Amino acid sequence: MTSNENEFRLAIHNALCSCLGLSPSSEQALSLIRQAYTEPENNPQPARTADVIYWSLSPEAGEDPASYNETAASAGTHKPTVHRYLAYQLLIVCYGPGCEANARRIRSFLYLDGAGLPRQILRKAGIYPVPDPPAPQLLYEPEGSLWRRRADLTIPLRVRDDLVYSVSRGAITSSPAVILHQ
Repeated sequence: MTSNENEFRLAIHNALCSCLGLSPSSEQALSLIRQAYTEPENNPQPARTADVIYWSLSPEAGEDPASYNETAASAGTHKPTVHRYLAYQLLIVCYGPGCEANARRIRSFLYLDGAGLPRQILRKAGIYPVPDPPAPQLLYEPEGSLWRRRADLTIPLRVRDDLVYSVSRGAITSSPAVILHQ
């Protein structure tokens, strides 16, 4: 992931909270929305009757489109900068009795734009969800001798990554003028 990993995590958490109408620092939001564990075999198992939402962000395989743009820096120097939009997938896995409703709500409200709404929260962090993701997929997962309800939602994202070349180079501040008389 890019250098703003903590900013991305916070933005995704806040956007998911906004989709569900929760305050990001509330006890309910912290117990409901969690980042997925890197070692699934060691993750805690919430009760089957509890609603829990896990999310993870992973890069898509393939090319990363880049556009070259040179931006001006202070004191007459230029630093070449490459602006890239990396392809990622946000995988959201909802468990519990309200799993399907939570997944549909996130899918529907993630694209709302405006002050404090999910799309603006993500855009401020340089994350751009690609419109029209597929509908959530309802699954049943075995847990002991019972079945656990699960809804999976995959949302394609584009994440802005700015790479600044570390060596600055002087700018042309004036050009020599030659006046020719005929």
